[in-house]
Amino acid sequence: MRIPFAITATLCLWLSGCQNLEAKHANTAPDEPLTNTYWKLLAVDDNPVVAADNFREAHIVLHIEHTRLAGSTGCNTLSGRYQHTGQQLTFHSIATTKMACPTAQMRSEQAMLNALQQTRHWEISGSRLELTNAHGEPLAVLEAVHLY
Repeated sequence: MRIPFAITATLCLWLSGCQNLEAKHANTAPDEPLTNTYWKLLAVDDNPVVAADNFREAHIVLHIEHTRLAGSTGCNTLSGRYQHTGQQLTFHSIATTKMACPTAQMRSEQAMLNALQQTRHWEISGSRLELTNAHGEPLAVLEAVHLY
């Protein structure tokens, strides 16, 4: 009677270990690269950002060529430059088109632009990018979107 119990107990422990190992690897997706990635804006100052109908979603792309910033505020297109060394990141010369949009989009646009101007550090965890200020306080959360 003891041998079947020992075999059953050993088998259960072995199988549960395999399941934990699989779950551990399933939850740890590799980090996305900072540059040449389409980063969709999810939240600014802990406020969720929702795309309006008939408008592009708010996003940024940090192009490697000429350290160029491009994207959309959810209302207007934006462009500029960025500089990063290690975990430090700053945005420079940000310009936008000047199209008028609904009030909610204009508020979201201003919050996004303020967050970009205050950004000093970045951290990527899986598919999430967090931008923080000089004191390490969160400014914005973005998510990598694969276009194809």
